[in-house]
Amino acid sequence: MISFGASISALRTLDTRQAVSSHDVANSNTKGFEESTVHQTEASGNQGTRVSHIQKVPNSSPQFSGTRLEVEMPEQMLIESTYKANASLVKTQDEIIGSLMDIVS
Repeated sequence: MISFGASISALRTLDTRQAVSSHDVANSNTKGFEESTVHQTEASGNQGTRVSHIQKVPNSSPQFSGTRLEVEMPEQMLIESTYKANASLVKTQDEIIGSLMDIVS
């Protein structure tokens, strides 16, 4: 049986990672801002990933933002390509189920 679970949970996790990264970038000029990191774990039953927690990274310089753009920008590119791959997988699974339903009916 085809399961959408792993792909859907990956998309949800990627959505959270993108939101956190975007928030960090948006505050890159905010003095004393502490960036956040998303920690993820494998979901139970081999159903993809899930966000386990979001953690603030202490900023040792209150005069500057703790956002590291050299980390955030590649992270956003990675999230984008991974999101596209998982969305494509969901679309393909949907097409397969549609074709099977056409055959059965």
